[in-house]
Amino acid sequence: MTLAVDNPIINSPFEEPLRYWDYREGQPILSSGRRPAGYYLRPRTREAQLSMLEEEFVLLEMVNMIREKVKNWCERNYPGIISITRQLLNHWNYPDRERKLFFCQREAAETLIWLNEASPAERQSIIIPKDEFNNSLKGTLTRYACKMATGSGKTVVMGMVIAWQVLNKLANPQDRRYSDAVLLVCPNLTIRERLKVLLPWNRKNYYDQFDLVPVSFKERLHRGKFFITN
Repeated sequence: MTLAVDNPIINSPFEEPLRYWDYREGQPILSSGRRPAGYYLRPRTREAQLSMLEEEFVLLEMVNMIREKVKNWCERNYPGIISITRQLLNHWNYPDRERKLFFCQREAAETLIWLNEASPAERQSIIIPKDEFNNSLKGTLTRYACKMATGSGKTVVMGMVIAWQVLNKLANPQDRRYSDAVLLVCPNLTIRERLKVLLPWNRKNYYDQFDLVPVSFKERLHRGKFFITN
């Protein structure tokens, strides 16, 4: 019995996955479509090689539902979004970009935009649970999470979300959905140093390196307030 496959990479990083390796009775099976979001529960009392045969896959139903709704919304050209957001999305999705963004990066930003800008009808049946921390603040702080694999470019997504928030707030100061103040919190000094690429005035900033904003927006982005701390 083998759990390994000769060709684990079967999709382009720039497009939505079309196939995935699934394990059935301990054997890798090439399946069509995109792997559902979920996680495995592994018995702690078993050896690693044996436990994989007894893992239970638990679907994340809310995540899979949001994926489908966001995909449908994108295919209809983002109904309900405001002008600057549309310009950013067009810029990120431009097919002839010199430096293309990964599918997972675009989807992460699109999902956060959907949660904030799509109409209530678009978000019907999506209930964001309130945790104890949010309840203690009486709903003044909403927290979203992007769960992405190591190496998939999370810092680039941070830059995309920062640009979306800051540029929209500067253009629409009264709109409470956006903020021009950005707090970046990280676990240590090393990562704090690395996150300086998210400062627009940094010589090696990601907005330039990854072409995250149109040229006409770059100077405006400097007017945001940025603070990085560990």
